[in-house]
Amino acid sequence: MQFLILARIASGVSTEQVLPHVKAEAESVWKQYSAEIVRSFYYIADMSGAVLLCEASDLQAMQAIASEFPMVKAGVLVFEILPLKSYTGLETLFAQP
Repeated sequence: MQFLILARIASGVSTEQVLPHVKAEAESVWKQYSAEIVRSFYYIADMSGAVLLCEASDLQAMQAIASEFPMVKAGVLVFEILPLKSYTGLETLFAQP
């Protein structure tokens, strides 16, 4: 199952509080990327966080994985996990009469 994760700097957290965790977070993302859990990742354009496209067996598994990221454990990053499913609307748009 695929998930879109919006990872944002927690409210009230300064850049100075985030910086000590950047290397550990990058290593953790790389580990999950190598394990084919994180499929792609991007900064949010205003640098307020990141977006990750991930795969896991179910929402509970994804929540467990996300909770282990160093910045989450440190309380400087919060996640919103959005389960995704395939869009099936094209079939009805192009159905033959």
